[in-house]
Amino acid sequence: MLRISQIFAQIGIQTQNAQLILQSARPTLSIQQKHTELRIQSELPRVHIDQYQCFAEAGLKNNMDLLREAAQIGKQQAMQYIAKTAADGDRLAAIENGGNPIVDIVERDAYSEKEFNIGVIPKSRPKIEVTGSLWINAHSGSVQTDYESGQLDIHATRPEIKIYLRQVPSVQIQYVGENIDIHI
Repeated sequence: MLRISQIFAQIGIQTQNAQLILQSARPTLSIQQKHTELRIQSELPRVHIDQYQCFAEAGLKNNMDLLREAAQIGKQQAMQYIAKTAADGDRLAAIENGGNPIVDIVERDAYSEKEFNIGVIPKSRPKIEVTGSLWINAHSGSVQTDYESGQLDIHATRPEIKIYLRQVPSVQIQYVGENIDIHI
């Protein structure tokens, strides 16, 4: 008789779970701002009105201008008188031209002609001068930003599965008994 004993194979399984490790650094944003600057300086306006020419045309002058004008008129009349006297002398000297020059001269001087003109005073405008100032100085501002992106580190390990033979299979056959027939 044969005795057959058998040992079944056994396997072993070793597992290591997967791992996911996340490490993060937050992003940073820094802002630096320079404000806009506005400076204003002003000098109040002043108005200066010079009406002297307008008043002078109406006969309201200062002493120096009156003296200058009188001297100018006197000089002009003296020159006109000299010119008239010289012209009369030339006319009288040219007696050969005929006519009656003395009667013509006396008649001219006896009935003098006057010119009349209508005018509006003042003829000039007043001089107007405005002084004052406005000074504006502006410096524009600025914004500076510095951005550093965040960082995300991911470390992952794969799962491990190890399968190994924990027990080797075997078959053992044993003859039990005393009779062996060895014939063929």
